[in-house]
Amino acid sequence: MQTAQELLKLEFEKRRERNPNFSLRAFARYLEVSPAQLSQMMAGKRSITIKSMKKMGARLDLSPTEKREIAQSLLKDNTALPVLESNRQKLKEDQFKVISDWYHFAILSLTRLKGAKSDPRWISRRLGISVEEAHQAVLRMERMGMLQTKPLFKQVGSVLDVDSDIPSEAIRKYHKQNLNLAIEKIETVENSLRQIQSLSIPVNPKKLDAYKKLIDNFLENASDLSSKSAGTEVYSLNVQLVPITNILEK
Repeated sequence: MQTAQELLKLEFEKRRERNPNFSLRAFARYLEVSPAQLSQMMAGKRSITIKSMKKMGARLDLSPTEKREIAQSLLKDNTALPVLESNRQKLKEDQFKVISDWYHFAILSLTRLKGAKSDPRWISRRLGISVEEAHQAVLRMERMGMLQTKPLFKQVGSVLDVDSDIPSEAIRKYHKQNLNLAIEKIETVENSLRQIQSLSIPVNPKKLDAYKKLIDNFLENASDLSSKSAGTEVYSLNVQLVPITNILEK
């Protein structure tokens, strides 16, 4: 079980690995505590309270599992665990937050490419995002137990399944970003390297579940096909089934 002290030391070392000039003072400023307090906490010379860990935990964007472990390390009375622990709904919100920017899933797919590197600069070049965006995304997914950078750069844990039927601003944002990416690629990627088609068909909204199941099966087959051979690029596969007529009121 990871303690609060170990967590702080590990987070500091991760940042030092990526930026040797990253100082304890900078880390303290990011956590909104004094450098002296942080130094004493990391050295075990100062106790870490629930209040201070809750504040620092918010800055570190801890996963629900990490929050529980830290709470257990700080509290003898487990009845107080809800102070730091998230419930199941909060876990779903954290998952949605992770996928709210399209490049999180893209980074998970990058790990399957030959010669993939966890270096944010390499990720930045491959996906066309900033180095900082790549850096923060890797840190976030590491904390949530979705990504491993050492000794191998790879996805870990179960596949994150997104339930699009759940109302969520994060999911809407994710889908909008992917649609905008497709629009961008129409202008920048030659026809031989992409496939974009559309089909307008009459549909009975009462029978929509059958179409959703068809799409689910197609995406599952596409995923299976992808896993059978090594890829050299990451593609975004989107299937849209949306009404283009004004839905008649009943």
